[in-house]
This record gives sequence, structure tokens and C-alpha cells, in this order.
Amino acid sequence: MFDESQRLQENPHLVALLSHYAQQGAEDWITWRDRLMQMEGVEAKELSALHGSLMAFDWIEQNTGQALMLANGTLSACYRITLNGLREYGRFHG
Repeated sequence: MFDESQRLQENPHLVALLSHYAQQGAEDWITWRDRLMQMEGVEAKELSALHGSLMAFDWIEQNTGQALMLANGTLSACYRITLNGLREYGRFHG
């Protein structure tokens, strides 16, 4: 069986993305947040894959019903940390 926690330990970008949503959701995990659109050292395609991994592990969830129109005319989905994501973040940061 694949161990998601080990994958998190092996991928600093995955940790950074989970941390982003966990820190935003630490006080209020119910509120939807804008999707992180840029991360230093990560190309857009990889960032999309990282979001997909976090969703596949049930660490974040997406609400496409609350997509926002950005200034450049593109749509941005909203995300929030899940309780599983907060637990995994807590385990990882001990």
C-alpha cells in the first residue's frame, strides 16, 4: 500500500503547498481560499499536479462553484484544508 505520509516527506513542494492551506485554515478551516497560483521553483503544470495530489489524499478540497475571475481574465478555483489535511500537517510538523 502506498504511504501518502512518506510521499509528503519526500516532496518539499508538496509540504509547502499543504502548509500554505493548513496555515490559512488553522483558525478557520471552513472558509474557502483562493487557489495558490504561483510557488517559487514550481512550474504551473507541476503546481496543478501538486494540488491534484493533495486532493487525492483528501488533504484539501476544491469548490469549483466558487471560482473567482482574476484580473487577467482567468478563473481561479477555491480550496480549503480538510480535517485529514490538518491532521497530516500536524503529524508532519509534530
